Amino acid sequence: MRPIWKRSFVVPALVAAALSMPQQARADDTCPAGTLGVSRTIEVDTTGGPWFGEPHGDRNFLAPGEVVLTFDDGPSPNDTREILAALAKQCTKATFFMVGEMVVVHPEMVKEVAAQGHTIGTHTWTHPNVARLTLPELRHEVEATFDLVQKNSPVPVAPFFRYPYLSSSQLSEDYFKSRNIGQFAVDIDSNDWRVRSSAPVVARVMAGLKARGRGIILMHDIHKWTADAVPQLLAKLKAGGYKVVQLKAKAPVELIADVTPPPPKPAMTRASRKSRHKKFTKYSTRSRRAALSARKSTAIE
Repeated sequence: MRPIWKRSFVVPALVAAALSMPQQARADDTCPAGTLGVSRTIEVDTTGGPWFGEPHGDRNFLAPGEVVLTFDDGPSPNDTREILAALAKQCTKATFFMVGEMVVVHPEMVKEVAAQGHTIGTHTWTHPNVARLTLPELRHEVEATFDLVQKNSPVPVAPFFRYPYLSSSQLSEDYFKSRNIGQFAVDIDSNDWRVRSSAPVVARVMAGLKARGRGIILMHDIHKWTADAVPQLLAKLKAGGYKVVQLKAKAPVELIADVTPPPPKPAMTRASRKSRHKKFTKYSTRSRRAALSARKSTAIE
């Protein structure tokens, strides 16, 4: 097993500093009575590219009963907006890890997510398996996405990155450490891409929380059933006494000039993608197919 931290003293110091940051006003003070709210905000220092979530992140980064809501693969207007509405109704916040090719098609959604006070990170341009990329390919996938998202965001984008398929390599880990970009994994995976209804999504998250007691929750804002599940999940979290924590960055991502997006690739069929990625496969949704189609016909500077 490869070493996770070459300088082990960085993690405790980082976590201690983050946890000692001033907490956001309690939900009861700023939100309507009876809503879930946000119990506190952690201002994260991403110097050195720390990990968050299992298996590399510090398990004690969150206190018992605390959760972080995260959504990958969007934005997708219908589903993302339904999720935003559900979060707003409960006066709570999440982190959205956006895909570049989706932002090309729906740039207005970046503004909407930012305007509602959520945290924005990125998730590559074309959602590849990062462990298979060369350094130039990684650079284009990552930096072009940060650049595009920031151009469409009215607020600074966080140096937060979630690995597609939760798949990393020593090369990618070293790159993010050199760029001071936080590397996000997952504590509780909803596996919402495997199902086609909301009930299993809610059940899996709540079962994971019962077993683990806290953690970073992974969902995807490109599925209708996930959008349908979010109001139910938030109600369950509140009833179970769980507290939502919002993560924000101590400093915005530092952009790299003159980075172009990766070259367009032919859209993969469901069968070919399953063959290539096997257990990592996430089947295409209507929004992703639209994005892939747009890539063919849209010139991206």
